[in-house]
Amino acid sequence: MKTVRDACALQPNAISIKLSDQVEQLDELIGEEGDGARFFDRTAITQGMRDLITEGIARLAGVSNQAIFHLKQAMGGGKTHVLVGFGLLARNPQLRKTYCGDALYAQTFIAAKTAAFNGRNNPPHFFWGEIAKQLGRGDQFAPFWTSGPKAPDEKDWLRLFDGDEPVLILLDEMPPYFHYLGAQPVGTGTVADIATRAFANLLTAAGRKKNVCVVVSDLTAAYDTGTKLIHRALEDAQSELGRQERTITPVDLATNEIYDILRKRLFASLPDKAEIADIAAHYGRKLEEASKSKVASRGAEAIADEIAATYPFHPRLKNHRAF
Repeated sequence: MKTVRDACALQPNAISIKLSDQVEQLDELIGEEGDGARFFDRTAITQGMRDLITEGIARLAGVSNQAIFHLKQAMGGGKTHVLVGFGLLARNPQLRKTYCGDALYAQTFIAAKTAAFNGRNNPPHFFWGEIAKQLGRGDQFAPFWTSGPKAPDEKDWLRLFDGDEPVLILLDEMPPYFHYLGAQPVGTGTVADIATRAFANLLTAAGRKKNVCVVVSDLTAAYDTGTKLIHRALEDAQSELGRQERTITPVDLATNEIYDILRKRLFASLPDKAEIADIAAHYGRKLEEASKSKVASRGAEAIADEIAATYPFHPRLKNHRAF
């Protein structure tokens, strides 16, 4: 039975890889750093990512009524990675042709105007001013921050989105942003109250434009205040739009997607399916030999079958994951 070292070839940086190098920032997308092709070469497209790409592209093409997408998963679950990937595809028709050419409407628009905001940043012009700035219309929203925070209403957002070009808004890590603003007093409330109104107005305005798409990620387990504010804004938008946002799970931890991601990140090449099946069968026989009971034998066969699907990782690895 071949060892993993014998059968698999590691990526050049697999051993020296740093966790900090794997945490994408939306700033990279904004600054056009990196190569989109390289991003997808190391990306396993999960079902959640495929759903967002397919449905989000349809929205940007102006043929879908679904404007708001909500990525929900525990920290480390791939939300930022999915946001970056979708943003790159929205901006680059060649990437869409290469990596999602089978998606309907993938070539019906050239490039979406894209604005991305990371809630761990705190610009003086607030998130609405940052979005306007990235869309090339910063002056248009200047009145909403220069003399203190004011929430753009729905009509203000619609004027910002005016034109025929598709618009994609990516909002990541917003709960810590709302949490921070909740400690900034203004009038009889806080800046978070103003930001919540601005956020809800953004969502309802996006729903009224046929080719504006908003994707929001959250961190439900942390920053409880911010998360509640985001949910309140989403609920306000839902009641006005008359439908719910589309919730997407970036990585389904109940399936083997985590192994697909690890294989893509760590290995340059793997043995073919026949060799993997042989290794799995050999492993099962070794387990059976180690224990002579029929119950253990059936367990060994089951694990061998799972190994064929999770190779080169043990199928129980995801039970010990640290997210």
